[in-house]
Amino acid sequence: MLAMIVIHASSYYLKDKIAFLIWDNLQWVVPVFLFCSLYLFYERTKQFVGFDWLAYFKKRLTRLLIPYYYFLLVYFPLLFFFERKKFNFNYFLANVFLYKGVDLNWLVLLFIYLMILMPIVLLIKKNKILFYGLFILSFLSSIYFIFKPLNYRAVMWLPWTFYIYFTTFFLKNKTKTKILLLTGLLSLIIFAVLRIVENNVGHNLTQYGNKYPPTLYHLSFGIFWIIVLYWLSQKNIFSFMKLDKFLHFLSVNSYTLFFIHLGVILMIGWLHFLPSVWPLFFLEIMGVSLIIQVGLNKLFK
Repeated sequence: MLAMIVIHASSYYLKDKIAFLIWDNLQWVVPVFLFCSLYLFYERTKQFVGFDWLAYFKKRLTRLLIPYYYFLLVYFPLLFFFERKKFNFNYFLANVFLYKGVDLNWLVLLFIYLMILMPIVLLIKKNKILFYGLFILSFLSSIYFIFKPLNYRAVMWLPWTFYIYFTTFFLKNKTKTKILLLTGLLSLIIFAVLRIVENNVGHNLTQYGNKYPPTLYHLSFGIFWIIVLYWLSQKNIFSFMKLDKFLHFLSVNSYTLFFIHLGVILMIGWLHFLPSVWPLFFLEIMGVSLIIQVGLNKLFK
């Protein structure tokens, strides 16, 4: 969440070389976001014997959509006031049903895809043809999209499914340091090779240019950083100066903070409060978002 806010702050200052490097190299945020969600799901698979899947889907869908629709309740009146030309019925429908609209609602759609895919992969695990067939299809799609990208909202679920398989592999081997080290090294090698390939075919070399839909270039980059961040957490690096308490707050409130910081960015833009350098913009976003989040927590408490 912290890295995501840094990315969105620096994205307004990409002419600055340092801002551009930070923006491009922190693009592991979505892979890490997805990995955390997948990890928590598959770590509890023993509980799913006789599980009420209908109740699961209802609860999951409610948790995904209610915060988003609260955001839209705030967003639409502000949009009508600040960008009336943009406000129309088609745009309203696009946002409500997630097929277009405000840029970052694609992440909500992706989590809905995963909500369906996670139990499917679990259920087909005993059928090797289906289980490994989906894995191969997902892997091949991440290579195919390097050369021929399609409408990412419609097809992004397929390459992102690769992370479901990576997460189940990670859970089996999380205590095996050598295997994780080799996996991280392999993902780095794949990333380096694909960088050469993409450069030769004239593909965009930024992580952003490989995320919609995700290519193997972006997926391997994410896997490498997931393993690095996991290793750092095992070494208690994030406990330095009690940073873990701050990160825990961001983690617990990550989904609501996602929408809050998006609203804050829009408001700063509409009110023309954009500072001259990105670190100040980051502090603006972070400061206002945290104040709103703390206020909401106290209100609901």
